[in-house]
Amino acid sequence: MPLWYDITLCFFILSGQSALGFLDRVVYGEWEGKAGDKITQALALLLMLSCGLFIWRGAQRIRFVRTGAGYSLLLVGFLFCSTLWSIDPMSSFRWSLVYLSIIAGSIGIAVEIGASEFMDRLALMGFLTAVASLMVVAIAPALAYGGEGDFRGIFSQKNLLGQAMVMGALGCLHNLRTRRHGRIHDLLFLGTTILLAIMSRSMTSLLTIAVFCGIELLLIPIRKRGAARIFGICLAVISGAGLLLFLSNPVALLELMGKDPTLTGRTTIWAAVTPYIFERFWLGWGFIAFWSPNNPAAMEIATTLNWYSPQAHNGLLEVMINLGLIGAVIFTFLLLRTLLLSIRCYRTADQATAITCFLCCVGIILNGVSETVLIVPIESSTTIFFITGFFCEVLLRTSKRKRLSNVRQGLVGKSPLRAKYIEFNRT
Repeated sequence: MPLWYDITLCFFILSGQSALGFLDRVVYGEWEGKAGDKITQALALLLMLSCGLFIWRGAQRIRFVRTGAGYSLLLVGFLFCSTLWSIDPMSSFRWSLVYLSIIAGSIGIAVEIGASEFMDRLALMGFLTAVASLMVVAIAPALAYGGEGDFRGIFSQKNLLGQAMVMGALGCLHNLRTRRHGRIHDLLFLGTTILLAIMSRSMTSLLTIAVFCGIELLLIPIRKRGAARIFGICLAVISGAGLLLFLSNPVALLELMGKDPTLTGRTTIWAAVTPYIFERFWLGWGFIAFWSPNNPAAMEIATTLNWYSPQAHNGLLEVMINLGLIGAVIFTFLLLRTLLLSIRCYRTADQATAITCFLCCVGIILNGVSETVLIVPIESSTTIFFITGFFCEVLLRTSKRKRLSNVRQGLVGKSPLRAKYIEFNRT
């Protein structure tokens, strides 16, 4: 990997984590309703240029992800169309352009480098942002904590810190799964990301990391044979049923645990948002437009809650309020498709990438209960979701081509030794 490509890739990951917004906060400060400035505009322009470089470099290999790229561009086309009925057309257009850039960059990365290289950089960036957050606590504590005293490090809020740590942990687990040597620093990276997730007090992020680690442990006996595999499968079924129970009725379980049943006021927001979803049920209020200060409906919700919420704090509700039922169907289709791709990819030689993609989808589902997912392009989970999905599609298409090539060469049905002998003689 060329040095310039490596640097650009790290910049892409940091932009996806929303970590670079710290520069803007240091120079200009922060206040409610703050608009973009020269730093945010420059970073957005650099991000789009970086994505352009990625897609340009991988243009000759786009055929490996043509199906996924087609579906993703269909989504982007719908986002651009939403500017026609958006309550804030310019905002919808700008965010649609950013989403297009993220999709293009994800395609270029997936067809150009391997999953292990990308996940190694993801783990490194997660560790570096965690260290930077700890340094801010020591140097300028006022910048490291939000208005309510929540630890946010170099991020604008604790939830973004938590999501970045979740994706950093995902990269660390991938490295632990694929490497035979040098696992000590991967464990150090993983421990640091978990520590920062604990400091952020983001229960959703901690739960997601715990589920990631739990699935990793469950896969150990499943990969073996005999009674160990049966035990692992039974344990996985029980764990999956428990997780589904939590997702179906989180409020009741939180009450049982003595936690806040409103999910820190989130259920109140859900109740306030729901009537406005039905006002524009099919197409929504426009891509990332509903919470605009220029929207009277958003201000009515703020008046009802006695505070301004910039999101619905629920993945499905956020998509519905902005893009309606049609948008929700498109996002759900992409999520289910990527989940199925990860399961199919498990049969290829690169099982580690399949597991990582599967964990990413699980993480999005978990985070979607109480946070916005997939709809915002500059979020850790959004960029990693598309990239890991494209990685799986590349692996499946490559595996299929190899099988077809073996069929044409008459290697199918031969013993492994005989197949190698025939292939050696032909070369």
